[in-house]
Amino acid sequence: MSHAEAGAFEEKKWKSCRTGKSRWSAYEVGAMVLGFIVFWPLGLIALFLKWKNGEMWRGASEGNAPWAGWKMPSMGIWQPGSHSYSHTGNTAFDEYKRTQLARLEEERRKLDEEQKAFGEHLNKLRKAKDQDEFDRFMAERGTPA
Repeated sequence: MSHAEAGAFEEKKWKSCRTGKSRWSAYEVGAMVLGFIVFWPLGLIALFLKWKNGEMWRGASEGNAPWAGWKMPSMGIWQPGSHSYSHTGNTAFDEYKRTQLARLEEERRKLDEEQKAFGEHLNKLRKAKDQDEFDRFMAERGTPA
């Protein structure tokens, strides 16, 4: 490799991320570490500046995050409110699972209704207490309510 080719290679290697930089310089890493050691907000500011300038990873300036193409794998976990679940292949177990999930959903609905009724009861108690305190205050002042 000639001296001119080595110079071009070094220049290419240290270009900014907007043109394809693949790694941070030693100064940038040192400033980041020193910023976190001295005063942690300085390290966060350095990270923010790298992110804002699109220099966190290759293609960051174009808005391409490394994780953008990832998809969450289906875990077969039932989530409240959804009636989808994975099939095991055993129809008896799938039917049992379906009935249990329906029972649990009904129980959750009943608990939500009880919670709502209890909240209304507490509101009535607070209102009655407030009214009682107001009536007592007005009686002490000698003013009819």
